[in-house]
Amino acid sequence: MQDAFSKHPQVKQPRLVEKIRGIIPQLPKQEARVAQYMALNAKYLGFETGASIAKKAGTSEVTVGRLLRRLGYKGMAGLKQEIKIDHTAGTLDINTEQDTTEINTLMKHVLDSEIQALMSIFEQASGPGWASIIQAVCNVDTVFVSGYQSIRGVAEDFSRRLSLARDDVRFISAHDSMLGEWIGNSGGLADGHKECLVIIDVVPYAREAEVLSKLCRDQGRDLVVVSDEFCHWASDYTDMIIHAPSKSGLFLESTGAIVAALNLIVHAVAENDPQATSQRLERWQSMTRKLRVF
Repeated sequence: MQDAFSKHPQVKQPRLVEKIRGIIPQLPKQEARVAQYMALNAKYLGFETGASIAKKAGTSEVTVGRLLRRLGYKGMAGLKQEIKIDHTAGTLDINTEQDTTEINTLMKHVLDSEIQALMSIFEQASGPGWASIIQAVCNVDTVFVSGYQSIRGVAEDFSRRLSLARDDVRFISAHDSMLGEWIGNSGGLADGHKECLVIIDVVPYAREAEVLSKLCRDQGRDLVVVSDEFCHWASDYTDMIIHAPSKSGLFLESTGAIVAALNLIVHAVAENDPQATSQRLERWQSMTRKLRVF
């Protein structure tokens, strides 16, 4: 699917690609197919699983495992560990027009922490609970989004981005609207109407976050919580939780991993029905051209 806003620089992994391409001539046909896919998509391998690679390469997961062992890795975990080491050691080359400069010790620590936080998010996005989160956001009539205090701006941005990927996304602020959006049908959902609430919250957690979570559970809405690594209360109300590491040595806890998680949700929702998303983008671009906002 084409990017909705812009093109971005891509990360290359020349050492890994060289290793894979060097072994392709010696491989059986099915393993060679996997190797070719991996070489062509090396910049995305840190976000893949054995099953996803097998599906995209048109082979079996056993074949992927066999190739990884031949390359010297203990499964995908071993491959991702090498990718992480290469990234933090600075052996990856990022295509930008600017010259790279020396990173001082403090910033190197922050960079390493941010990279580890992003790896955690992509590992969660490859885990068993991710599909449930995406289906909860896709397969409802209305998605509400709420965020509080310092994270409210991120939540509002997410609601706007998500609205480009699906219908009926609404930012909800309990203090601003007094939950007027949830008054209907005697405080519950109309028959056959499905709703989901995505709560985004970080330390110190807003009191209304738990209140809204309990209301969701009691009134039959799905609930997704995207929070930091310290969030202890979300599991009382839902199994659909993303924990985004936030401690990176900065003055305030980082929101980088949370933003990455939200971006992945938007992308996954858009990919759920690529044809409908493309048509939606065309309609959106047509309207914005008439507004002359870009």
